[in-house]
Amino acid sequence: MGEYDGIEERKEGKSRMPLGMTILFIGLAVSGLYYVYLYLPQSSGWTQSKQYQQSVEVLKQASATHESKEVASGEPVDVNNQGLAVYKTNCAMCHGENLEGGIGPALTGPKFIYGGTLADHMRVIHDGTPNGMPAFGKQLGPEKVRDVAHYVAFRHTK
Repeated sequence: MGEYDGIEERKEGKSRMPLGMTILFIGLAVSGLYYVYLYLPQSSGWTQSKQYQQSVEVLKQASATHESKEVASGEPVDVNNQGLAVYKTNCAMCHGENLEGGIGPALTGPKFIYGGTLADHMRVIHDGTPNGMPAFGKQLGPEKVRDVAHYVAFRHTK
């Protein structure tokens, strides 16, 4: 014990950590444990393999619809190019040229506010959303709605 630069070391008893630092330490420890609990796969239900399976399912749905369009018309149909054309005309002004977002949210996934399946995309495009996206079902018709939904589904799973 001693003195150094005019600062004298306390000789009696133990010094305690300030109350504010104690509260901060306990708060950080509790919030850290809560964060770990929230994001464990056992509590959140999210797993990378489940996310992969959902992406594969979207691609299967899109491929099945794409094949049925080819069979019905008798000639190959490029849904991605048709969807891109409709997207650039009606959607790009809000969602960006490359689905990166702008006025509207980004459409690059993997999570979407209103669901990530092909059916969810079609429903949102057709009916709109309560948070500002207008319904395009009457304006585009079912074929163009499906084409845009395919385009978004194929783009965000690549």
